Amino acid sequence: MNTIISDVFALQYEHASNLLVGRWLREVPDRSLLPPQEELLSAALHHNNCRFWLLDMRTQDAFSPLLLEWLGKLLAQQVVSVLGSPVFMACVADESHRAEIESISTETLLRQQAEHEFYPYFFHDETAARGWLTDSQDHEHRPPRQ
Repeated sequence: MNTIISDVFALQYEHASNLLVGRWLREVPDRSLLPPQEELLSAALHHNNCRFWLLDMRTQDAFSPLLLEWLGKLLAQQVVSVLGSPVFMACVADESHRAEIESISTETLLRQQAEHEFYPYFFHDETAARGWLTDSQDHEHRPPRQ
């Protein structure tokens, strides 16, 4: 069952795959892109401290640097302390965002977060993202190779 958090973001827990899935429902302005952290954490806690998240941002025409700030804030909110560690997040983005995703600033952020056992990774294909999250559940304490 989908939970509509706002007119632009929906959240769903998939029991069979143990995934918390968030989707942007339409293109939004930069400042409206970020999903509410409290709702994500609350949903994760409600579903047995779910540490496997899929965020689908393919409806966004442009990659927002604010997403990287939001990921940093999630870490600052101690998401790993709240849910347990590690926490795995697969972000599905449009292929047109590849240059921004593979930038040095994104790479630096991913390395910093991995030190705290928070693993956000970017994918261009939802099937690959789901596969990585499934494999992550088998490797509970370290991310599988991407």
